[in-house]
Amino acid sequence: MPVPLLRAANLQTGASLPDPWPSLAQSKFHVRFFPGQLVMVAGAPGAGKTWLALDLAIRMRIPTLYISADSDDVTMRARVASMLTGHDQRVVREISDHGLFKEVYGDILADLPIRFLFEPSEPTTGDILHELEAYQELNGVMPQLIIVDNLMNLDSDSSNEWAGIRMAAKDLHYLCRRTKACIVVLHHTSEQDQKWISSAPPRSAIQGKVSQLQSLILTVAKDGNEMWLAVVKNRFGEQDPGAVSPFRFVVDLARGRIWESTSQKTGVLQ
Repeated sequence: MPVPLLRAANLQTGASLPDPWPSLAQSKFHVRFFPGQLVMVAGAPGAGKTWLALDLAIRMRIPTLYISADSDDVTMRARVASMLTGHDQRVVREISDHGLFKEVYGDILADLPIRFLFEPSEPTTGDILHELEAYQELNGVMPQLIIVDNLMNLDSDSSNEWAGIRMAAKDLHYLCRRTKACIVVLHHTSEQDQKWISSAPPRSAIQGKVSQLQSLILTVAKDGNEMWLAVVKNRFGEQDPGAVSPFRFVVDLARGRIWESTSQKTGVLQ
């Protein structure tokens, strides 16, 4: 039913979600995450997209559904335990191998407001809606944050890979409007140009050119103990489509640690 704009605004406050990385929020880009918005984190394989998405969810500490169609439960369990405690993943796996995982990490994981869906086959939008209904029935509320890892693992019922990716992106955009949740979807960028390996890729490197519907797109790359994050699309502030001034993060992924840094590269691709 059509409604006046003022009434529509009252249906959803529009208040932003907690800032996971204050340095980005306080920068000229004013990076914020809003309810009902579609966000993309894109990078080459091994760039640290899943680590970054987990870091985002852990820092926000809001009701979250993490749809992990790419990584299995054993991998994700070890990663999250490592991130929450700073334990090396090898230590976490040794504890798990000795049957002591629940005893050591159970209470810590129980306090985390994140629920995971490990779908062995490629989930559809209908599957995600079904899981959201189950989430609401179990928790009494819809998640405020939904993370989809990753776009290429969604089933769009299309025989053409790129058409399928575009259809899946449209479906996620619909889910944002339907659920009023912020949806963060992970996606791949091209690996053809080696100069993007050690610096965040530009928006043009996103596979399938699916950059139309997102309010915010961050691209990421990892180089040793450095992770670079560029704001290549930003509907609510300045943007850097060429990724010439990415933000620097310091990482120790063996222990699941990601630290913000105030430094930025400038003129990376010039």
